[in-house]
Amino acid sequence: MVDHLAWAQGYRDRAAQCRLSAKAISSTKFGDCYRLLAQHYVLLANLEEDFVRRQTVSLTEAEMNAAD
Repeated sequence: MVDHLAWAQGYRDRAAQCRLSAKAISSTKFGDCYRLLAQHYVLLANLEEDFVRRQTVSLTEAEMNAAD
């Protein structure tokens, strides 16, 4: 089974690394690329976390319906 929260944390870690690289690099164009990549990783992390939230709600609703 996939651990979506672990994937989300990995994406957030990569985003942080990209932000650090964007600050450390002298090229503005590459800095912009790193910042865009960081935004992409944050988006992926949010999607992973959203999936977990939706899955949890779905399972809870299914359990409540089964109990009725």
